[in-house]
Amino acid sequence: MMIDPTIEQTTKVSQWTSSRRPAANNTMKSRFPIPSSIQDLERAPYDLLPYPEDFADDNEAARADSFTELVNKLEQGNHVLKNSDHRLFSEDEDVWLDEERMQALYTLVRKSTSLSVETRNDLVQVLADAMKSLADILVTSNDVVSQAFRDAWACHVYMIYTFTFLNEANRKEAGFDSEYRSIAAGALLTAAHHMAKYPNLLWQRGVVDESVIILPCRTAYTLLEVSSGVINRKTACGDTALQILEVSLSHTSILSLITTSLMDMMHSLEHMSSIVAELCAKSETLSVELLREVARLDSMGIKNVAPFVSSLAASQPRLVLKHMPQLMFFLDSEPYTMRNALVTAIGHILQSLAHNNAKSEESAMLDANKARENLLSVLSTRLYDTSSYTRATVLRTWISLIQNKSLPKDHFLPVTRMAVDRLQDRTVIVRKQALLLLSELLENNPFMGNLDPAPYRAKLNELYTYMKENMPAHIREANEAAMKDAEESESAVAMQEVERAALAASLAEADTLLEDTENLSSADKEFCTKAQALKFTQSALDFIDVLEDATLAFESLMLSNNTTDVTESLRFFVKAKHFQLPCAVTGMKHALALMWSPEVAIREEVLKAFVEVFITVPGSVGAENLPGKRIANNLVQLVDKANKSELASIEEAISHLVKENRIPAEVFGILWSAVANDHENRTSALQLIAMGATADRSIIDSKSRLKLLLDAALGDHAQDSRDWAAIGAAAVLLQRVPRAKIDLSDAKYLILERLMEQLCAVAQGDWCLDASEADTLQWFSAAEQAIKALFVICPEPEAACRSIIVTMSHFTFERQNSLCHPLHLARFFHMLGQISLNLLVYTEALSGSVRRGNAKRAVKMQEEADKAKCRASTHEDDDIEAELGIAQAAEAENERNMAEISEREILNRGLIGKFGPLLARVVANDGGRFESKILMEASVLALTKFMCVSSHFCEKHLPLLFTALSKAPPGDTTLRANTVVALGDLAFRFPNEVEPYTPHLYACLRDNSTKVRRHTLMVLTHLVLNDMVKVKGQVCEIALCLRDNDPRIRDMSRLLFHELSKRSNNPVYNLLPDIISQLSQQSMQKEDFRGIMSFLLGYVKKDRQNEMLTEKLCQRFPKCLSLEQTADLVFCISQLKMNEKTIKCLSDSFKLYKDALCNEDVKKQFLMIVGKAKKSAKPESRQFLDEWENKISETAAIEAENEAVGQNAAKAKKSKRPKRTKPLRSIPQEELDDE
Repeated sequence: MMIDPTIEQTTKVSQWTSSRRPAANNTMKSRFPIPSSIQDLERAPYDLLPYPEDFADDNEAARADSFTELVNKLEQGNHVLKNSDHRLFSEDEDVWLDEERMQALYTLVRKSTSLSVETRNDLVQVLADAMKSLADILVTSNDVVSQAFRDAWACHVYMIYTFTFLNEANRKEAGFDSEYRSIAAGALLTAAHHMAKYPNLLWQRGVVDESVIILPCRTAYTLLEVSSGVINRKTACGDTALQILEVSLSHTSILSLITTSLMDMMHSLEHMSSIVAELCAKSETLSVELLREVARLDSMGIKNVAPFVSSLAASQPRLVLKHMPQLMFFLDSEPYTMRNALVTAIGHILQSLAHNNAKSEESAMLDANKARENLLSVLSTRLYDTSSYTRATVLRTWISLIQNKSLPKDHFLPVTRMAVDRLQDRTVIVRKQALLLLSELLENNPFMGNLDPAPYRAKLNELYTYMKENMPAHIREANEAAMKDAEESESAVAMQEVERAALAASLAEADTLLEDTENLSSADKEFCTKAQALKFTQSALDFIDVLEDATLAFESLMLSNNTTDVTESLRFFVKAKHFQLPCAVTGMKHALALMWSPEVAIREEVLKAFVEVFITVPGSVGAENLPGKRIANNLVQLVDKANKSELASIEEAISHLVKENRIPAEVFGILWSAVANDHENRTSALQLIAMGATADRSIIDSKSRLKLLLDAALGDHAQDSRDWAAIGAAAVLLQRVPRAKIDLSDAKYLILERLMEQLCAVAQGDWCLDASEADTLQWFSAAEQAIKALFVICPEPEAACRSIIVTMSHFTFERQNSLCHPLHLARFFHMLGQISLNLLVYTEALSGSVRRGNAKRAVKMQEEADKAKCRASTHEDDDIEAELGIAQAAEAENERNMAEISEREILNRGLIGKFGPLLARVVANDGGRFESKILMEASVLALTKFMCVSSHFCEKHLPLLFTALSKAPPGDTTLRANTVVALGDLAFRFPNEVEPYTPHLYACLRDNSTKVRRHTLMVLTHLVLNDMVKVKGQVCEIALCLRDNDPRIRDMSRLLFHELSKRSNNPVYNLLPDIISQLSQQSMQKEDFRGIMSFLLGYVKKDRQNEMLTEKLCQRFPKCLSLEQTADLVFCISQLKMNEKTIKCLSDSFKLYKDALCNEDVKKQFLMIVGKAKKSAKPESRQFLDEWENKISETAAIEAENEAVGQNAAKAKKSKRPKRTKPLRSIPQEELDDE
């Protein structure tokens, strides 16, 4: 038979409660004051036991059953509570919360971490159910509840809080299951909600018990501590915890406690700032309190709190604006995190002000505008913050303002200038944000989508004209009077100033008229409209000019070692092209040089940018191509006026895109049409077709297109127009055609045969004008390409070249009654050199093909030999190995034959070799007979090409070449520069022959021409880095280039030393003594010497190298010839790293530099060394350093005093010396006798 649980409960607690019954209703003392810890429940007034008296604890099973039985008893009590109302707690009798229930609650909660997961979840569910039933009873109560109810309420709130606290503290050891969290948090939210909503029912006169209402908040803190991240926040019931705190904030008595707790949590937990800001979005009171607390913080404890300010500004910008004056001092504090937060907060506030201004009243709008201007000024100032993170944050804030349409239009230009300025920042993150900001400014510019400056300039001129013709009468009169005065003074500057002043006055007049638009006449309205249009157009042009002027900065970023700089610059140029900015095309030309970058990511980014700029529809991200004609026009515009290096980069990009089928085939069809019909763009079209044919020969290799090429670029029209650029481009295109096979029945061969005839005519110079040097200069490049094309498509190129030489020699030397024309001779020499060089290449190519064939046969024989070994056939094996030996001997013989052809047949016994002596005679130019500049340049280049063919010829004529280089006219920089480049090629081919003349090559680094010095350094850089030239001995010449006036020479010399320093033996360190010795003997400025040595000594990294170099430099002190040399040596030592050994070496060498301490510069450098050493010295070394410092100072004072005494003595001696106004022999003898 089941016992009624109500009766049972009442019977059990009647005796325990009788002694504690209050004398009057609602005035009895609480039976359950909130304890400081759960263990206090075992003391008065609770007097509970650790376990109930009947708790079975014999074994684990009995223990588990006992815990389950306790949970069941609690569930029975909940059933009673659920079916009852407030009368269960009437007369303050503890009928429901009896001793047994409290004991069960205490035992279960105290041991909750050791309970099984199922029992633990049942326990928290029981507590939550009880809390819900109590809340339901509270809602239905018509009056203040009894103390018994309050005790039951406080007890269950405390038990849920303690249960959560214990399990959170031991969640790793307790077999953690997050299911209990949602139940417990939900129950506490119910409690917090009802305590906030019904305080007058729960407590007398609504005076809350703070110890009870704070319990849900403490649990919320515990849950929020582990709510970092989205997933953790969900499992930790972070949202419920925030709701608990939100409803608890209605109790003003605990607001300060919540504020303090939240501040502490923000200090210690990084993720709390954003959570607290989210809570503050629902409570302005809490926001104000927290902002006041933040303002009171010192700079040391601000790191984790800083994000709270920016997060709060996002939700309550107006509130943060009110407290901004108290927070502004943090902008000068040391932690950059708070400065970042304030900058971000300012961005949120500015967005709010921009969007709410339209809804504000006039007075409020004026205040908002003032606040906005002040905050924008703060942002502009912070852009030059000492921290790169803060500078980057400012730029991100500008980006955010632009994206949210919150940046005033009158600030677009200043912000653009600031962004351009930050492109020069020393840190990558700032430069990246500056590039992103410029892209956003471009995307959201207040002007039109087309930013081509040409129409804007035309419009501006039109508006200027209108304003001059229609300026107000009083302004016109004043302008005319001022202009007369300016004309009388004949000052162009004064006249321009008058015009500017008149225009400014007219614009100001228009602004005045706009204040009363209702009473304006039609003429005044038109005047005002034109004035506004002029301002708009001028602003647009200023915006365009700022971006155009930044082109150099963008180009320097594309040369950066950082990938981010490169990629972001490329992306900017993509957007710039979409807006038709001229800098986009020039920028992309420079960007294409990155096609040679070793980094795949950069090359892919360049190709992506190329496609987006020239091939695809803007904004389609490469998905949709432009019409074929538009693509062709874009590519022609790109190639037009490009230099050779740019053309090479463009070719690399286009060949990649053709291989990937990114360029539609119709584009090349359109380009062929341009070759046939568009004379202006024919050269560019031919160049583009040649670039595509590098990857796909089918673009050119057809008889129809070869016929078109013949007619359009190498036919009668080409002969008449002498368009050497188009002819050269056609020759380059023919180099993509496979070698022709003689077949008179093949139409394609017949066309190629005709093309070969035309190429020979070009190479012979048949179409050149002898009266025009410019014509011959343009011919050189076309003829060079024609010869290369002949060696590609001609079946017998050597025969064709023989015919060219015979024809040209006959035309040049065998003309009757006529002297040899210098241009004829120049063209002839050019062809001789070009043919000899191409014959060499052709011969080596043949040799290579023979070697490859022999290698294939050798591999096949080796495979047969291996198979024969497996079959153990000794006789066959010997035969195959014999054949292999014969093959190797044949290959060696082949190489000797090819060397013989190069050495003897091309020059010595060949047709070209017959003209070697003539060429040498012209280069020598004894008596100055040959005056043509073009002839001398052509002859020297031809001679160097001859020298590349034969080592004997090279060795024989090297003295002649260097003599020609030294005697070259000062104004002929081209001759000297070309000769230097040719010498670099000779050094690669014949290093042993050129090596004795290396000092003469280094001497060119002191040439007066920047072009010659740059070419020389470029050649030497390649030779040195490829170990073709020894750098020791002349390295001083390269070091001097570090102070050259030309920035490219300085950069190249830095690059050389930087690459040398990467080698394992660090040649820079080994060269330093030689450099110091040679530089000390140079007559150069102190700043130059120290600038060079400061740079070079930066490559001495190892301690051992520092120590040895310090010792070597100390040994040189006695050899110094002046105090200035000593000071320079000490400066070098000061640039090295200091350690105990180097300091000891300097101290031991004191006698060597003691006498030089009288010099102030020497003393200063030594004291700098001491200061540098002290920074990294150990405590035990500081006394030694102090003694050494004192010794230096004292000795310096003594030596300076001695120096001063010596100088005074010398002056005194000089002043006592008798002055003789006449020679001794002129003094009369009488005077001498008197003396």
